[in-house]
Amino acid sequence: MEGTEATRHVATTEETTDERKHRLVEDSVRYVWRHGVSTDSTRRAQGPIAVRASGVQVEDIDGNVYLDALAGGSAAATLGHGREDVADRVASQIRTMQWVSLRTFINEPSIELAKRIAEVAPGDLTTSFFVCDGSEAVESATQLVKSYHRQRGNPGKTKFLYRKTGYHGTTLVGASASSSSEFRTWFAPLAPGFVELDACYTYRRPSGMTEEEYGEACAQAIEDEILRQGPETVAGILAEAIPAALVLTPPPNYLRRLREICDKYDILWIDDEVFIGVGRTGTYFGSEHYGVVPDVITVSKGITGGYVPLGAAIASQRVMDVLIADGGTGQAKVSGHTYSAHPVACAAGLAVLDAIRDEKLVDNVRDQGEWLLAQLRAWGRTNPHVGDVRGKGFLIGIELVRDKETREPFPAEWGVGGKVSKAGMRNLFMCRATGDVVTLFPALVATHDDVRAMFDGVTKAIEEALGELPE
Repeated sequence: MEGTEATRHVATTEETTDERKHRLVEDSVRYVWRHGVSTDSTRRAQGPIAVRASGVQVEDIDGNVYLDALAGGSAAATLGHGREDVADRVASQIRTMQWVSLRTFINEPSIELAKRIAEVAPGDLTTSFFVCDGSEAVESATQLVKSYHRQRGNPGKTKFLYRKTGYHGTTLVGASASSSSEFRTWFAPLAPGFVELDACYTYRRPSGMTEEEYGEACAQAIEDEILRQGPETVAGILAEAIPAALVLTPPPNYLRRLREICDKYDILWIDDEVFIGVGRTGTYFGSEHYGVVPDVITVSKGITGGYVPLGAAIASQRVMDVLIADGGTGQAKVSGHTYSAHPVACAAGLAVLDAIRDEKLVDNVRDQGEWLLAQLRAWGRTNPHVGDVRGKGFLIGIELVRDKETREPFPAEWGVGGKVSKAGMRNLFMCRATGDVVTLFPALVATHDDVRAMFDGVTKAIEEALGELPE
């Protein structure tokens, strides 16, 4: 019978590295459904098998050591890899109490972590609803927003506005608020009530328009759509302070105008900082760069450093006052989860926040990020295919173009961004590309020497990939 001890392949101590690698690849293809990988051929062409990691380095099964400029690949390894302090904190909590249901008990680590988050969050963002990841955080935030309006006697406010190129997770709500054609093809019909707006893409703004004019135009497009839909139907706006996929740093006035529009029409702003929150941009939260305070912030990747899954929707006191008030139209409701406020995950979060504070990592990100951005911009000015270099802190995007003067993009079929990622891996350097925007988001602990090596790694990968293009 398949899967029994009689037929299952069992590894032996005599395995060579090649035999072990072959076995793991075959077992992966047969037993593991990797996200984003579907066909047999693509599953067999998966990346290297990682076996250990330390600091900003990842080692594969063949002994190759990669410089990690992606904080583990998805910006979650906030403190880098192999932190004994976090591991010890997690192990201690597991031994003390691994889990009890939030329906019956509240636990000490979750109380402490929620308080610590409130201390570093902007404005009056005081209350955390804990979940397991970023997608759940966004889903919970939308439920919270709908509950807020229902509690105020406005149950018709159910729609959410979002912008193209944004990404808000893989649950039905997250997929419905994302522009992914794959989501729309494979998961249709998506949830109703999600309205798409054009991206706020400063580099691609109309010719002759200043950044300030463009910021005003992007904000006005939001107000126009609210009026088109009817303000009485719009509950919230899902908008990243800095959309991370393409590192779309907005014009300075854009988020201030967005805040004003939300207040004008009684609409809540969910600032999705699952990717950029908790220090990545050189402030604890990306919205701080623009002097605005959201109604809800979602976080996940950075909060536990990748050691244990955790997410949170952080609500303002103004919102919470409505949700918990007596005399509303009914009990405000946000769906709970079995592992909400998991004590082990919250212990990891406390260890990460301790390290960020004690090691002054927000300052490190700001200083090293400014240096790296300046070096990349200076290099980019000499490269005819570097159209734009942008970012904040350790969130940096390099947009590659066919023609620098006209900003003409490369043909999509050339796959320039993918060539850069592959060139990086060949040279033992981890970077990523969305379209033709090459992105870097290293661990907050990256030193100046690390950042210098990352500059060398990404410029080499780009130049090598550009050298492979047709004439």
